[in-house]
Amino acid sequence: MAVRAWPTAATRRRLDTFCRVGWLARRTTTWALVLASVLVSFAVILGFAIATGELLELGERPNGSTAFDSSITDWMVAHRTSALTTVARVLSTIGSQAVLIPVAGVLFAALLIRRRLVLAALLLTAWGGAILLYNLTKHFVHRPRPPADIWLTNVGKATSFPSGHATQSLATFLGLALVSAAWLPRARWPGKVLALILAVGVGWSRVYLGVHWTTDVVAGWLIATAWVVAAVWLAVRADSISASTG
Repeated sequence: MAVRAWPTAATRRRLDTFCRVGWLARRTTTWALVLASVLVSFAVILGFAIATGELLELGERPNGSTAFDSSITDWMVAHRTSALTTVARVLSTIGSQAVLIPVAGVLFAALLIRRRLVLAALLLTAWGGAILLYNLTKHFVHRPRPPADIWLTNVGKATSFPSGHATQSLATFLGLALVSAAWLPRARWPGKVLALILAVGVGWSRVYLGVHWTTDVVAGWLIATAWVVAAVWLAVRADSISASTG
């Protein structure tokens, strides 16, 4: 009587299918958890941003300022010079979407080509999430901008809190610095320092140009920092879990 080999070919096929399905299930669960974590983090930061804006209204004057904001804005306006105005305009442009979109887009495309998917996702999340956060916050917090007669650039009818330039520039610059550090480890600290200097410069320019209160800028920096920290933590978790599941 012939002895059948075990496992049989049919059993091996079933085991192979089971392993593939199990692997796919683990990967799906992993990315579902990461996506859920992103959404929860986003909601928490957005909630705190809106709550901060609403609380700030309690101490605001009718024009939307606080004593702290007015003192800084008045000092800035009183010490304007043609040279500083030129610098402020340049920094404000650097922190605008007109510059950030193509810069982030080129690096994002390069990461996709190199199949650095987690880094690409980190950059996209830092940049896109920051823009969405400040836009949604502005939708709920209707803080007036400084008086239009001190503006040195036109900002239309958009509300003031938080500063979109401050939020998106810090988040994007930090995202660019962190992603670049993965390719050039020696540039890690210089990249972070440059990112912070540029972000501070962009924030200063918005107050100098008279289109934001100082607390708008500080709020933007805090939102961006919280969002990038959350994005980096989630990216590290996603990378490690993905590696462990094969």
